[in-house]
Amino acid sequence: MKWMKLLAGVLALLAVAAGCVPAITVSNTTSIGVRVVVSAAGHSDVVSPSPGNSSTVEGEEGPYRVTVIPDTEWGDHARATRDFLDKQLANSAELSGAQLLDLVQRLKAIAATLRQYETAGLAASCAGTITQDGGGTVTISTGADGALTASCQ
Repeated sequence: MKWMKLLAGVLALLAVAAGCVPAITVSNTTSIGVRVVVSAAGHSDVVSPSPGNSSTVEGEEGPYRVTVIPDTEWGDHARATRDFLDKQLANSAELSGAQLLDLVQRLKAIAATLRQYETAGLAASCAGTITQDGGGTVTISTGADGALTASCQ
């Protein structure tokens, strides 16, 4: 019975210690998929936060660097969706008025997103530092010109 209490105590300490690992949270505020390479303390992690979401990687106290690129798989999927919708539009005689309107709205939305993807540029990067007071926060967004931007704090 004593060893069970001891084991429970050790597990509780490990859980607390694991919760103290600094983290770098990457938020994707764009409407396109991105891949983000987070380099810190001699190792790198790759995350792919989907549009409007975030991903977190473990870090260590000290400097870190982030590089973000548009996700080519995401772009390929968006193009395939556009092609599929275009084929449906080519056979619009078989669609009702509501279906045709929905199809046109979906095509406009995917076209706008693909424009953003194509103007996002090749890459953006930033650097930050994890201190003993906490981890890092990275925000991926698009600038006024449509290019990707990365902000490390």
